Amino acid sequence: MKNYSSTLLLVLSLSILVACTKNKSEETVRSEEENALAPPLPQANIAFENYSISPTKDTVIHHQSGAVITIPKNAFLDENGNIVTKPVAIKFRTFSNPLETYLAGIPMEITDQDGNTQVFESAGMFEINASLKGKNLKVNPENKIKVGLPSYTADTKFNTYDLDSSSNTWKLTGKDNVKVINESDELDALPEVPKAPKIATKFSFQVFDKLNKNDKLEMYKDVWFDPIDGKKCGFDFAKDIIVENLNNGTYQVTFVPWNKIPDTLKTKCICTLSFKDNTSYNKALKAYKRKYASLLNKVEKEKAIIEKRWAIYREKRRVYQAYFLNKNMDKLNESQKIMRTLEVSNFGIVNLDWPEDYPQGANVAPIFVDEDGNALTLKNVILIEKGKNAVYRYPNTIYFNPNEENTLIGITANGLLAYYTTNDFKSLPSTKEKVVFKMRVHPVPLQSYEEIVKVIFSKS
Repeated sequence: MKNYSSTLLLVLSLSILVACTKNKSEETVRSEEENALAPPLPQANIAFENYSISPTKDTVIHHQSGAVITIPKNAFLDENGNIVTKPVAIKFRTFSNPLETYLAGIPMEITDQDGNTQVFESAGMFEINASLKGKNLKVNPENKIKVGLPSYTADTKFNTYDLDSSSNTWKLTGKDNVKVINESDELDALPEVPKAPKIATKFSFQVFDKLNKNDKLEMYKDVWFDPIDGKKCGFDFAKDIIVENLNNGTYQVTFVPWNKIPDTLKTKCICTLSFKDNTSYNKALKAYKRKYASLLNKVEKEKAIIEKRWAIYREKRRVYQAYFLNKNMDKLNESQKIMRTLEVSNFGIVNLDWPEDYPQGANVAPIFVDEDGNALTLKNVILIEKGKNAVYRYPNTIYFNPNEENTLIGITANGLLAYYTTNDFKSLPSTKEKVVFKMRVHPVPLQSYEEIVKVIFSKS
């Protein structure tokens, strides 16, 4: 094993950062080649989901990430500005955390008029493209597509930006709409299904008229009514009993008293049909399922889709909070999610962002070696600060806050993932300008985002 200690330990004193921004003229500004939209590990790039739609009718697409794409009819224009009527191919993907953004090779810097560079902190990002027979289409400004994007913050400070693919610069386009959605609201919006018959409970009752030979309640002689609220309803010897079919599997039963009655007695209740014996119940249930088979099947499928989307959101939020955000996540219960909705002005990458300064505290000139002390040349070096949905790119000097949890990532010359974990940072010298980063290099190429997450963060 080679001994590099005599060379590598020749270091200068620590330079503590006070400045919050970097000037374009500094060595840390990326070159035009580095600024290009190029995934660092192409095999692990975030994949698109592909759809084919008819542009002559309204369409709603539910993406696997939980994003909702609402496409009005006549939403696409060809290169000549004509409305497209033939089937359109849609490509869509989302980026919800710094690692996904990094793997897609998306630039996240913005430069102000004074030449100072800041980094975008994201509340959500997506890419949407549309084509017809391989030719890219344009957005119809008269019928814009809307995208609802799952997010983990309800902060309204974020703006919307489009990425100019020709220059890899961001164009400010406006604001989004933020809303907290409850799972129960989505389930309640499903088509209403008539209530199914049920076995009678202790509060179930029958209705009949002993004094009227032409009993209007005759049709209910074998029926028991069960209050939906599970409480006792009605009383004996009513002046009249009125049964109203609400046509959704429920009945409103009203008891008309002869005289004033105690406030403790209910005179009106909503009920479902119930049966005392299993034979009558099973017969009624079979008839119910046969009558409403199509509706029941439709509702069950839609309910399963909603529950699946919520499960995905909860899992992505769990992973996000565990690996990328240790603070400032909006307090939500398990049945709530944040959706940020915006109109698509141009196809391509759309970002919900807020420009932030680079991390403060320290800057070091890195010397990269592997775990055996062999020198490494790394490209696409970034830092992820836990608590910020941002990607800090560093080809030379590394800026970081020593009081935060940091992870450093880079790619070796032969395409392997090299990383420096949160725990590694804890042992990093804090009094040296030049610092040796003993990188962990995964021995084989990683093929997916999921594999990279497992490798990096299982050792953090």
